[in-house]
Amino acid sequence: MKKLPVLAILIFFCIQINAQPLAFQSLHAPAARPGMDILLHYTTPRDEVIIQEGKLTHISKKYHYDESRPYIATPAGASQQLVADGIPLNGHQLNALKEMISSSDFLYLPEDSYGAPDSRPGYEYNLRIKADGREKSVAYHSQPGRGNAPAPFERMQEYIWKLVTEVER
Repeated sequence: MKKLPVLAILIFFCIQINAQPLAFQSLHAPAARPGMDILLHYTTPRDEVIIQEGKLTHISKKYHYDESRPYIATPAGASQQLVADGIPLNGHQLNALKEMISSSDFLYLPEDSYGAPDSRPGYEYNLRIKADGREKSVAYHSQPGRGNAPAPFERMQEYIWKLVTEVER
């Protein structure tokens, strides 16, 4: 019989503990989506790709030539077409982009200009990346016989086109 009151007190005590509200515990807010701080601006003679605030924009340039003067290689005009306008990148794409920027060593290239001198004719490719508190702008002037772009620049170009293709599907 003595066990019954002890058991009743024990049950009562357990119910009281479980019924008490727990103090509010603040949970840490999740970190911002990774890669949202990346700014990437890539221009070629025919395209412009911008990644900002986790969104990709692709603008295509088309050059128009004067058909009455086919011997002149200089375009008579140009027009632009918005191919992709602020398409949000998913978390996997942003993480992969952040990893590619980090692993390519683009942000640590020693020079800002590669290829043919600015005064020589050629095609200009520009890539500006701001990520992880660092910023780097590199221009590459393509001209036959003047060498390739530096490897980090080429890796980033390839990855940008892979990402553009993936997003525009």
